[in-house]
Amino acid sequence: MKEYETHLTVYGNRSELYVGESRTIYMEGRQTSDAVARTQKIVKAFEDGFYITAMKHLQETVAFDGLSDEQSSIIKSLVNGVTSEVGRALVGLTCLQLAIKSIEPQQSIRLHKGGKSDSRFSWQEGISMRTLDNTFNTPFLREYGLLKINKDGIMMTRSLAENYPYSRLYKAEMRGPIKPWLEIVEAAESGSLPPYLALCLLLSLLKNNSDTFAAKAEQVISVAKRVKAVFADAVQIVTRFVSETTYSARAFEVVIHSFVQALTEMRLADGGLVPLSQMRSANKKHGNVGDIELKHGNMIIESWDAKYGKPYLRDELEELNDKLEYHPNVEVAGFIVNTDVDRSSEIVERAEEISDIHECEVHLLSFSEWIDMKTDGLSEKQKTELGQRWIIAAVESFGQKRLDVAPIDEPCDAWLDSLLAILANKNVTI
Repeated sequence: MKEYETHLTVYGNRSELYVGESRTIYMEGRQTSDAVARTQKIVKAFEDGFYITAMKHLQETVAFDGLSDEQSSIIKSLVNGVTSEVGRALVGLTCLQLAIKSIEPQQSIRLHKGGKSDSRFSWQEGISMRTLDNTFNTPFLREYGLLKINKDGIMMTRSLAENYPYSRLYKAEMRGPIKPWLEIVEAAESGSLPPYLALCLLLSLLKNNSDTFAAKAEQVISVAKRVKAVFADAVQIVTRFVSETTYSARAFEVVIHSFVQALTEMRLADGGLVPLSQMRSANKKHGNVGDIELKHGNMIIESWDAKYGKPYLRDELEELNDKLEYHPNVEVAGFIVNTDVDRSSEIVERAEEISDIHECEVHLLSFSEWIDMKTDGLSEKQKTELGQRWIIAAVESFGQKRLDVAPIDEPCDAWLDSLLAILANKNVTI
């Protein structure tokens, strides 16, 4: 079989990019009428508030289940590669590129120069990213405090302005997260990366990394540590929080996981707590049984699935039955619902059948029933300490302070706002 080496051939009037057996030709010169039309479409979308809409979606129902773990990891690597000295321009450029691809999938995000002047370099199918950045991208990132960049824009970084298409062969001397940036460009151009979801995840991570968010997180954590509450108060706080905050289903998962974090800190958990997964990950493909898991070694022994607003669990029981075939060492598995559980005969009988088949305790519990189960036999002193640790664990998880055990990709500032409003009612001076 013939092997093909990726390479770029530069001619006097064009560049040809070879990836495998495919060849893409990028002609130099004034923008074509199609490129002009694409540019106009992109500009109008930005003028109509494209970025503002994306930020609103983050606070509503955007989940990142359309991204693979590998794709999410690459985007995280990009953000984590930013330091006080390097990487900011690359992240800002990636934001712009993903936005362009989201608005107009036919526009190549390799071609960062395009115009109608014969006196300046241009690709016929290119687009002026410098103009789009100065007008829309950099002002947005600065206004929302997502990235500390110069007001003159990301393209002031001269290494990003070379007259070559952005590809793995882009040889300009740069520092920062170059590899993940180029991987994102390649994936977006190939169509394997959903650009809008990738953009939303990028914005979410930037939001959680911002100085404004960090200050808010420290404030709420400080308040939480000063709250003196008995265990019943802790239950009331988290129950009210879940019912009043945005994106309650995910918040419900996090507070349950935080509860087990607190149990683990007190050495009251039977096994090692598995880090919190993303909502998309609790399935056979990712090797999970539930949202909250405890392990002995590499074996899952206990698993719980948080089900917000889903008291009827027949379908979930069938999914659990399938998963337990792959995890024969699970001793306890169940579902935690924020309301009363539907315990009709068909549901109860099926749960018992699955329990017998897999020799595993299968529980269908309301949130309060699960809390009672987990605290049965604890002294009042232990329960008080558990409640206080629970609140702190939840606040620190939402505050991005426990990324080793609670890596949360979704924007957390609204959750912190909800927690602060509730905790402030506990006679704590803010």
